[in-house]
Parts: sequence; C-alpha cells; structure tokens
Amino acid sequence: MPAEQIQSAPDDDSRRDQAAIDSDGLPSGERLSLAEMTRIMDVATTLRKERALVEEQLNIDQIKAKLRERLMEAARVSGDTVSEAEVDAAVEQYYDRMHKFAEPPHSWRTMVAHVYVRRGPILKIAAALVVAAAVLWGMFFAGLLPGKRRDSLQAANKVSAVAAAVETIDDVAADPAIRDEAAALLAAAQVAAEQQDLAQLDQVLAEVDALSAALMQDYTLSIPAGADEQSAIEREWNDEQGTRTSGFYVFVEATDAQGNPVKVPIRNRETGQTERVSRWAEQVPQEVFDRLAADKQADGLLDENTFGAKRRGERELRIELPGAGGQPIERMGQITSWD
Repeated sequence: MPAEQIQSAPDDDSRRDQAAIDSDGLPSGERLSLAEMTRIMDVATTLRKERALVEEQLNIDQIKAKLRERLMEAARVSGDTVSEAEVDAAVEQYYDRMHKFAEPPHSWRTMVAHVYVRRGPILKIAAALVVAAAVLWGMFFAGLLPGKRRDSLQAANKVSAVAAAVETIDDVAADPAIRDEAAALLAAAQVAAEQQDLAQLDQVLAEVDALSAALMQDYTLSIPAGADEQSAIEREWNDEQGTRTSGFYVFVEATDAQGNPVKVPIRNRETGQTERVSRWAEQVPQEVFDRLAADKQADGLLDENTFGAKRRGERELRIELPGAGGQPIERMGQITSWD
C-alpha cells in the first residue's frame, strides 16, 4: 500500500484539543458564563436608554410639536375650545417646570428630616450640655459652690443659651440686619456676663429667644369669608384719658401650610397687653372696610380674603390687602377682644 494512503490514528493530545472546542467555535476557556452575559446585556440596555434620552433632548422641538398635535387632537375630540397659543403656553410651561426643584412646605416632617441629617453634631452638643448642666446645677443646689462662683456659672450658662439662639437666627434670617442685631445681643450678653449682671442677661436672653421664635414662624393671615362668619367690625372704645375713639377692623386668622392655627404675640391697642392668639382683628382704613363690606354683601361671601403672610426667616408680616391706590395698606392697630 502506498505511504500516502496510510493514515495514523490521532493521538490523545489532538483528541483533547478537539474536545475543548465548543459548538460556538470558541475554546471552553474563552466562553462567557450566563451571569457575565447578563451583565453585558444590562450595560448595553443602559447605554441604549441613555442614548435615547440624549436623542430626545436633542430633538426637543420635534417632541414639543408632536405633543402640541396630540393636545389639539384631544381637545377637538373632547369638544374643548382651546387655541393653539394656549396649548403652546401649556407645553412651554410644562417643560420649564420639568426640572425645577420645589422646596417642600415647612412642617414637622421637614423639621424632623433636617434634625435627622444633623443628628451627629446635635447629639454630641446636647449630650455635652446635659452632662455639664447636671454637674453644675447639682453642685449649685448642694451648696458646694461659693456665691460668686455660682453667679459666674449662671452667667456662663445664660451666655451659652444666648449663643445657641443667635446661631439659630443666623441659620434662618433672610435679612443681614437681623443677623447684625443678633450679634449685638450676643455682645451685650457677654458684657453682662463679665459684670455678672444676671438681670441684664435674663433680659437679653428673653429678647433673643423672642426674635428666634418670630423668625421660625411661617403662616398665612386670612379674613373669614363664609356666609356665617363675621369678617369685620366697627369698634368704638374709650382710652385711659376717657377719649372716645372709633376704628374699622377686619378679623384675621393665622394658619400654617396644613391649616393649623398658629399663635402669634399680638399687642392689644386698647389694653396695652400682649397676648398669644391665632385670631385677632386688624385695623384698616374706612375705604377698605367699606369695600370689603360691599364685597360680602353682594353674595354673602368675601372674595378678597387674604390679609398677608409671615414667612420663615422674616420678622415682619407682609401685608397683601390693597388700599385705595392698589398698594398694600400699612399695618395699623390690633385688638384681641371685641365683646
């Protein structure tokens, strides 16, 4: 038999190499596992979505045009009479607001969230203050400290309280002048502490606490508008000198974003006393009083029922009720009782 027709059987190494080749033409060492294939597909899907988003942003005018067509068609089918200009304005307003961040309304939930974010420093400071206060006050009541030393420690504690209130004011105050006022109060507290004038320290602490509390308040001032609610009153009263005075007032109610009553310190012009109330009466010019009276007499309801608003970080109420010239009226007197 010729030599070229004689073929030898493949050796063991050749058989092993051949067995290592899979049906997909790749050696077994180069094949991808199912998990690896899944990860690759996830990456490809993410890239495709991102590319689609980029293309959408680049073709925003075409997308707006299609949206306008759909809105016009929907209005035609439903029988709504809207113009192209109104639809265009609605589309533009939608896209303008799409990526705007709206600050959540102030509530106990947002306050808890802010406290939670800063919980580390707050807990450390609170723990240190509690321990220090417990030790110092324990020594004070036990009579272990001499009089001057007790006064010094009391002064130091009051200055610390003033400093904490000033820090709160700095965080929320919208007006730099308010922060300057708070800094001046802190300086006054430090001077009083050096002189160990505890009475002056108490006065400064009361002022800074009142300022901090006022800045933290956020409420809307509304005039009762219902048919069965009293919206205004004409008031006559005698002052301490016996002078008879008349005035025109609208009733107002302070409520927060959730509709809960908010108590506000109000000085009663007739008594000179300051009370914390959520309902009181604000004096207005007679022409405003007459305008509101005519408004309510027309149908039994008061349409113009917003008096003003007090926002967090601001000290003063912003009056929105317009006067005869269209500008907000200036704030006049207040009363807390009218019986």
